[in-house]
Amino acid sequence: MEPTGKFVLVCWAVVTAFWVVSAFWVKRTKERQPLPGRLFYLGLTVLVVMLLKGAVQRLHLDRPVLPHTLSTGILADLLVLLGLGIAIWARVTLGGNWSSTVVLKEGHELIQRGPYRLIRHPIYSGLLLMVLGTAILSGRIGGFVALLLCLCALWVKARQEELLLTKHLPGYPEYMARTKALIPFVL
Repeated sequence: MEPTGKFVLVCWAVVTAFWVVSAFWVKRTKERQPLPGRLFYLGLTVLVVMLLKGAVQRLHLDRPVLPHTLSTGILADLLVLLGLGIAIWARVTLGGNWSSTVVLKEGHELIQRGPYRLIRHPIYSGLLLMVLGTAILSGRIGGFVALLLCLCALWVKARQEELLLTKHLPGYPEYMARTKALIPFVL
């Protein structure tokens, strides 16, 4: 494995370890997404990882579409590092309100500081940057299919969260009106 590949792998290990450890310091759940929805996202996560690793070869998604050069490796590293930084910053800012699934926490707060000043879903934005960097590093069609799947899944999940938060958090509709979902000032 080349140095850029090792760096990307380390970044994914850091975000995974951080998520697991920080999950112990969240508020109790008041309202939870039904089990089928949670299982759907778990299955989709497994599929995305398989696509990024090139493990889904029957669909012929392992065909290269980007050259594997030092410059694509450096670009991949920078995107993954930027995504990691955004995701961890957002996760720390969200604090005890965080969950990996669509939930309402006891004492749930509307967070509008840190990256949440600019984006409603900065954790998703950070993870999407990490997947984009990983797709560029792989250079295969499967990596970009994984990115598209992640984008669609996170967009749907964001909409589910927004419906729940609009129902329970005063001020959330106004926050949505002035703050973009995934890309500051754009989307």
